[in-house]
Amino acid sequence: MNRFDDQSENRNEENMPAVPDDIEMTRNNAENDCEATTESCWFGVSYQNSGDGYVFNQSYAGASHGDATRKKRRSGLLALLLAGCILLSGTVGFLGGWMAKHTVSLPQNDPSVVISEGGDKEQTGQYFGTDGDKNYNYAAVVLHKNDGAALTDSVNGSAGAQKGTLMEATAAVKDSVVEIMTTTSSNFGGISAGAGSGVIVHADGIIVTNNHVIEGATTIRVRLTNGNTYAAVVRGTDEEGDIAVIKIQPQETLTVAKLGYSGALALGEEVIAIGNPLGELGGTVTNGIISALEREITVDGMSMTLIQTNAAINSGNSGGGLFNLAGELIGVVNAKYAAEGVEGLGFAIPIDTAAVSINYLLQLGYMPGIPDLGVELIAETARVNGGSWVRMPYVSSASEGSLLKQGDFIHSFNGTTVVVSAYTGESPLDLLEDLLRSCAVGDTVALGVIRDGVTQTVNITLVEYIPAR
Repeated sequence: MNRFDDQSENRNEENMPAVPDDIEMTRNNAENDCEATTESCWFGVSYQNSGDGYVFNQSYAGASHGDATRKKRRSGLLALLLAGCILLSGTVGFLGGWMAKHTVSLPQNDPSVVISEGGDKEQTGQYFGTDGDKNYNYAAVVLHKNDGAALTDSVNGSAGAQKGTLMEATAAVKDSVVEIMTTTSSNFGGISAGAGSGVIVHADGIIVTNNHVIEGATTIRVRLTNGNTYAAVVRGTDEEGDIAVIKIQPQETLTVAKLGYSGALALGEEVIAIGNPLGELGGTVTNGIISALEREITVDGMSMTLIQTNAAINSGNSGGGLFNLAGELIGVVNAKYAAEGVEGLGFAIPIDTAAVSINYLLQLGYMPGIPDLGVELIAETARVNGGSWVRMPYVSSASEGSLLKQGDFIHSFNGTTVVVSAYTGESPLDLLEDLLRSCAVGDTVALGVIRDGVTQTVNITLVEYIPAR
């Protein structure tokens, strides 16, 4: 179980603790919802099928002017808000058609299964399982990366003297970009399907993609350009950096992307984007230029510094590659800005930034230095003295020696409430996680806790979050 699991347990009302009247609840702020965005919407570019006959964008959605909020734990309300945003971007026609084709169950772990689906051309290949070894010894893995010192003054930007033509660069890198297909099981027995892209960064089957492409997925499948499809395991994720590393067990020699040096990118430098737009057009190549080098985008209160490009980016491109004309990976595509009358605003994580996350995930399996309470939490429902229903973090599991106990309800963090109305789409776990981000490992925080119906304060020293293997 994740440390933050937004799945409420079913509890009888008589077992609910009475929440003191003086505990403040947060209110849903419609100004930050995509529904309130009447002109534009900035969003991540993966596909997610909600399982009810409609497709909505999976990751980022928020207010206009580029200030977005990442909705990591979505409710039905948020799904509708995101769907409304996509309607404003004019893509619902494509999404509905794609959804109608992707509500079927995907093949199981049977090497004899033949995958036969695609967009404008049929792709046929074998299906393979995985070794399931996310604890593979990655210490020996070295990611090739150019020394950018000689490139900073180059008239060819990051491509340097190795700059080729669009066709030459495309031929060199096209087989390093893969299609990613996910399924996610809901609490009500439904299964939703998602789609995105990824880039092979090591011949052992190591692939980088966006965290929002595979977040919460029950199964992950990777399809190569030769049509062969593999089950994949997650090595690790960087939620804040929107990077994930997954692994397949390849049966053939893979084409590995050569990492470039995004620090040498120049305005106007030609680039190509390769990905899986609409979730079914894998291997699509678009070209453009570098429009901005350090574009600050606020995501869920965190600032991301991204590369901006006018290369065409569409839903399904998330996790795909942005390459220079030397055939080097200089960015991981993760977002676009959509609005009526707006074109050519695509974004990618610079490879210099992504490589830091990739190496940590390969070596450790997680990002170091993330503060944590040291317990497992879910979002639980309670009543305020028999009145209104609220939701708050609930300790579902605590290790021996922890000052927090299983069954504790957390209502505040250093004096800031983490209680929300049960009738809004807000998650108390999101609020708590935002507050944790402002702290560091080793900090001591004061938690307002309801234990056995009694309100008290518990002082907790934050530990480093290390996910269970």
